[in-house]
Amino acid sequence: MLFVIKKLKKLNQIIRTILILLVISFPLFYGCENNISDDGLSYISGDTIGTYLLDSQIDTLNIVSNNFIKYINTTGSYNMLVGKYSNFESKSLLRFTKLPTFYDTTTVVSAKLNIRYNKTYYQDSLGITSFNIYSISKYYNFTTLTYDLFYNEIGTNVVGTYSGTPNDTSLISISLDNQTVGDWLKYAHDSNYANKNYGIILVPNASSTTIKGFYSSVTGFYPYVKAVVLEPSGKYDTLTFNNSESVSLNYVPQINAIPGRIILQNGIAIKDILKFDISKLPGRVIINQATLELKIDWANTFYTKDADKRVVLNVLTDTSTLANDGVNYYSMQTDSNTFVLYFRESVQKWNNGAYPNLGVLLKNIYDYSNLDRYVFYGPDFPDASKRPRIKIRYSIRS
Repeated sequence: MLFVIKKLKKLNQIIRTILILLVISFPLFYGCENNISDDGLSYISGDTIGTYLLDSQIDTLNIVSNNFIKYINTTGSYNMLVGKYSNFESKSLLRFTKLPTFYDTTTVVSAKLNIRYNKTYYQDSLGITSFNIYSISKYYNFTTLTYDLFYNEIGTNVVGTYSGTPNDTSLISISLDNQTVGDWLKYAHDSNYANKNYGIILVPNASSTTIKGFYSSVTGFYPYVKAVVLEPSGKYDTLTFNNSESVSLNYVPQINAIPGRIILQNGIAIKDILKFDISKLPGRVIINQATLELKIDWANTFYTKDADKRVVLNVLTDTSTLANDGVNYYSMQTDSNTFVLYFRESVQKWNNGAYPNLGVLLKNIYDYSNLDRYVFYGPDFPDASKRPRIKIRYSIRS
């Protein structure tokens, strides 16, 4: 009995010790940031005593937004975008490679381009997609080509055409000009052949009322050509060309600006430089945390199903070339309307004088993939609570 009593006393001492430790450490846990993704958390003390907060909505920090168009390369996209919608236009270049080299003496009897709709569109899913196909008359490196570097060097003859309203991934077969495909085979055999295989281009015509995305060369549902050829011996053969490369060229003459908004749009792309004055921040302090909050305007935003809506922030080191410090900061959604980006490290470099404050570049994470359009409230929006908000928590060095 005495042994049991001693054990119970020892157990009570252990429990009291644990409770005391929990009480002592409670303020530490309570004072920490909830967001564990910020690389500045290691600099934050157990509470905010001894730290200061610079808040653009309290301290009247000047913030300036500059929307601009930056045409980008889209070879990594799963979509070949084609069509017209409002003042937007998309066309796609497609080139078949690794063609067989021993069919130069055959005659092409029929040829069809086969593509599948990728259920990606901008912005009318029920609109008409209508385009003509032409041969490209100059070599272009698809991996570096952007809209502003393409000079419309294409043939005058239509080598294929399509018009329809695709709504699923069923195969779409488009007849191609037999002579054009025959020239591809001759060029595969002899690179000195006069009619080169520089590829084809799908160009929307006046009947197009929407832009739709077809599976590109980098997907499992890649485009392919099936051709029936007649050999000199009189034998027919069926050839399939399924190695290809593609790129979409997307164009809009100007940003469809909405007063008091920041617009980020894929495919073209429309980006934004956000610059904010942090001269009220004392020099050479310890930056504990730095965040940018953006409020999204869902009424003017358009995105495809299952799209990745994250925003990427890059800290600029050169505004003329849009060079940055090499660090990508990705947004988190703290609620349905608020996107938050943590970039403590770069604000620390500004404060230390490692490089000047030239602002930050904002874009969508996969801005080459489609034409998704994200609209955020800008620094001059009438409702101040919806404007971009900069919050910098810092400590004075001892």
